[in-house]
Amino acid sequence: MKILVVDDDDFTTRLLQIQLRAMGLRKSGYAAIELCSRGEDGLALVSTDPAGFGLVFCDLRMPGMDGVEFVRHLAEVGFAGALVLISGAEPRVLQAAEQVARAQGLNVLGTLPKPVQPAALRDILHQEAAGEEPAGPADEALPLVSGQDASALEAAITSGELFNLYQPKVDLATGEVVGVEALARWQHRTRGIVMPTEFVPLAERAGLIGPLARVVLSNALHDARHWTTPGGGLDVAVNLTMANLSTLDMPERVARLAAAADFPLERLVLELSETHLPTQPKAQLDIMTRLRLKGVRLAIDEFGTGFSNLAQLRDMPFSELKIDRGFVRGVAQDPSRRAIVQAALALAREIDVQTVAVGLEAMDDLACLRELGCQLGQGVLVAEPMPAAEVMRWTREWPVLRDGLLAA
Repeated sequence: MKILVVDDDDFTTRLLQIQLRAMGLRKSGYAAIELCSRGEDGLALVSTDPAGFGLVFCDLRMPGMDGVEFVRHLAEVGFAGALVLISGAEPRVLQAAEQVARAQGLNVLGTLPKPVQPAALRDILHQEAAGEEPAGPADEALPLVSGQDASALEAAITSGELFNLYQPKVDLATGEVVGVEALARWQHRTRGIVMPTEFVPLAERAGLIGPLARVVLSNALHDARHWTTPGGGLDVAVNLTMANLSTLDMPERVARLAAAADFPLERLVLELSETHLPTQPKAQLDIMTRLRLKGVRLAIDEFGTGFSNLAQLRDMPFSELKIDRGFVRGVAQDPSRRAIVQAALALAREIDVQTVAVGLEAMDDLACLRELGCQLGQGVLVAEPMPAAEVMRWTREWPVLRDGLLAA
């Protein structure tokens, strides 16, 4: 795959090219860098070979087709790679453009103000290499490239090609490891690792979301049943879509899976994206309430990116609120992000739910969130997603890193 840089500023494109090469272009899996000074030319390149570009850098202010138009057309041609927005515009404009791109279902790694600083660029590339979950809503993700993939996914569900990585979640006050989030992956026979932003929408369209959820949940419960720390067993969080809450016997099915794995329901957290909260919640509220009665905890994922109203948050029996990485990243330096996070934390205190900061990457953001009173956190600053077999080794090594992070 290749990297594409679209910017009418020749100095910026050349500098970015030099920086990318200096950071190990080929080691990151990219064969070359293409440079374009016009959005129309960049779009033509991607349209010809959507799968040939894995990473696109795009300026916002360009003559002719501006960056926002380019982003819209990029989604239309089926671009499935990662996107980074760059601009000298004011931060709020850059932030708005980022939200526009996410609304198009694109995998936005982040934004870079001009002039691009090497440290910021390195952080963006590190995020991509870490394989973090994209911040955009799952139902807006792009479909897989082949119509035959539905059959392939069905076979994968039954043949064991689906597996989980796990990202630890820690108490920001004490550093104690409290749990992990299961991040599903598909080991495709020809395409390699396929991310859930591709196969979850496919499963929903193909009527496979139930079997998919059962496999992911069952894998997580069986992996987690033997994980212990000095404070006890680890909680495990699993992402679901609202489509999983479509049948009234769902709580019983979850309970049976937990019993088969000998895993206590009190340590299970089911995460639902705020962008997927029900618009006709009668059946879903029934299901969620019975899950809570069985001891299962429920989390609002990607909080702040959707359009839920306060009545929904009041009525739904959630026990955890996960603040989206788009607000966590840069919270220490950006007053608007800080204000949003403060408001979310205040709301969580008022409705008595736990708060989790997602996407922790920087020490200053960690210090800011601790100061604001956020309870839990996860992100590459703590640990990158890891296979099940590495979780216990990491928990034994964590105290050394923890002491350094909390003392800084």
